Amino acid sequence: MTTVLHTGPDRDMATTYLTAALKTHKQAEIARHLVVDARTVRRWMVEQSVPAHYAFGLQRLLPLEFPLINDAPFTFVDLFAGIGGIRMAFEGLGGRCVFTSEWDSYAQKTYADNYPGGHQINGDITQVAAADIPEHDVLLAGFPCQPFSIAGVSKKNALGRAHGFACDTQGTLFFDVARIIEEKRPRAFLLENVKNLLSHDKGRTFDVICRTLKDELGYHIHYRVIDGAHFVPQHRERILIVGFREPTNFDFDALPLPAKGRRTLREILHKTDGSEPHLSWDGDRFFNHANQQVDPKYTLSDKLWSYLQGYAEKHRAKGNGFGFGLVTPDSVTRTLSARYYKDGSEILVYGEDINPRRLTPRECARLMGFPDSFRIPVSDTQAYKLFSQAAVVPMIEASAKLMTSFIFPKESADMVTPLSTQKNIMAKTVRWTKDQVKLAFHLYCQLPYGRIHGRNPEIIALAKVLGRTSDAVAMKMLNIASLDPAITSTGRSGLGNASALDREVWDEFHSDWERLAMECQLLRQQLDQNVVEGLELESDELLLEDFTGETQQVLTTQRIKQHFFRRAVLSSYRGRCCMSGLSEPRLLIASHIVPWSKDKANRLNPSNGLCLSAIHDRAFDKGLITLTDDFKIIVSEELKRKNEPFVIEVLLPLNGRTIEPPERFAPQTEFIAWHRSELFVDNRK
Repeated sequence: MTTVLHTGPDRDMATTYLTAALKTHKQAEIARHLVVDARTVRRWMVEQSVPAHYAFGLQRLLPLEFPLINDAPFTFVDLFAGIGGIRMAFEGLGGRCVFTSEWDSYAQKTYADNYPGGHQINGDITQVAAADIPEHDVLLAGFPCQPFSIAGVSKKNALGRAHGFACDTQGTLFFDVARIIEEKRPRAFLLENVKNLLSHDKGRTFDVICRTLKDELGYHIHYRVIDGAHFVPQHRERILIVGFREPTNFDFDALPLPAKGRRTLREILHKTDGSEPHLSWDGDRFFNHANQQVDPKYTLSDKLWSYLQGYAEKHRAKGNGFGFGLVTPDSVTRTLSARYYKDGSEILVYGEDINPRRLTPRECARLMGFPDSFRIPVSDTQAYKLFSQAAVVPMIEASAKLMTSFIFPKESADMVTPLSTQKNIMAKTVRWTKDQVKLAFHLYCQLPYGRIHGRNPEIIALAKVLGRTSDAVAMKMLNIASLDPAITSTGRSGLGNASALDREVWDEFHSDWERLAMECQLLRQQLDQNVVEGLELESDELLLEDFTGETQQVLTTQRIKQHFFRRAVLSSYRGRCCMSGLSEPRLLIASHIVPWSKDKANRLNPSNGLCLSAIHDRAFDKGLITLTDDFKIIVSEELKRKNEPFVIEVLLPLNGRTIEPPERFAPQTEFIAWHRSELFVDNRK
């Protein structure tokens, strides 16, 4: 049976529609159209966050030519979708979901609330013909865990029930994945399952899966067991299986794995010091903001606490490992399991003068890497079950980033397409010239690492003017990546075939940013006279046609420099504000740590930049917030004394949080130290 739930626009899209609607409608008109008051619309504008379900109402206010759907770099299907954790990771990289399947009604409700509108959610995938599934680039499937999990196998063995591929109700669902891959032939897939899949049935289960994917379907597969503790404060080992239709240089060894224990429970627990964000969609369901405390219902009763202690002691005396898991804010937890709703015994938060408590569903969401914007529309019991079965979002996101550069097959970096031209920059031989490598390096600095592939329109455009294939240019950029310490320090190494010329260009330009920006822009102008027209400034107040002569040349130079700095910084932070996570490019600023006027030598250095939203940039520029040397946010005492809802709800919770680290061009500590000592208001008194 097909379940008629829908998924589509998100909050970012709704916010984009509001921004566009405000160009032709007054706030009051928009408020009347949406049946809300004008103050609500003003709040959305300030917070730059609009509930997703208003997207379609706002869409009807837009002119017909407004681009309602972005041209996504790739499409994907989300099978056995659960509550959408894997989708969230791939959507964050620009992908567009075109099909969803999930049979659990509570998961469907949660999924639909967080991805409202658009295509329907299909319930039983076994009833969907593979031919009816839309074409897609990537297939994602977290096929059911229970038949292969250690707990599930033990229980079924004890009850004498079949499990794995012998289980008719779930074990064969892998073959529904296989039949869809066979029919649609996606460029790549990612499958997620429990660690025990490797050892199930003495390894025969996993062997069948691998042989099906490799021998029967002809895909090139890679797999790795990864502990979620690298990304969240929870030990949660899962196996990821990645497959590509064409041969690639993909290697899980290149996956950047932060040190375990870097993320602790302190980051996800409700804050009782007044800094807990007030989420209108949660209200006081989990946390009482008036009393600044977690709802008492999550604290264990004396009877249950006494039972758990006695149970643990009984098994300890027998030499068994059963018992509860008592944690503190500095802990990394055990694995959140499907039985957590019963007594919460595997993760109990220590109480100073009271019994320990369970995590709240909101804390469980955070434990799995879901943002606070994620809605929880089901009961606590169902929420615990759903989050226990979800994917660790940042772990999938890191894997997805590694995958995206290999989704499209690459040709040899030495292949060329012979084109005749009088420009000596164009390729006439298979050897790369210094100017060509310089242009490749220039573009490399301005693209997220995961967008370096032969289907990227900017790489295609550069390849065209160089007379090379787009895949060859992409491979040259990946070779350059093997010289980048920011990339190699994470375990990634590009293709590792950097030439002596690549290194020469790297050594010459990687710290001479102004020269790189100007020389490469001039080279591109020689090949494409329209290239300057596409440059964007942080402000659109300066229009070249308003000036002539020397003044126009100065402004053109300024525009070239600002354009390079903005693109290098925003791509390094993957197009997201490093403090708030906002990803609407029109609201993002490449913010200088040391202002442009104070350090001319580093005004184009991307390591002197942060990707911030307009409000966070203003606060940073005015010294109301700053950073520690380990990239934690410090909110000034001046702001802390403000009794304004926006400051309390948006800015104060930032205090002590670590910014989202960039892929490249990490902020240099000397720049941060200068900002703290010279601009931060607390140090200027």
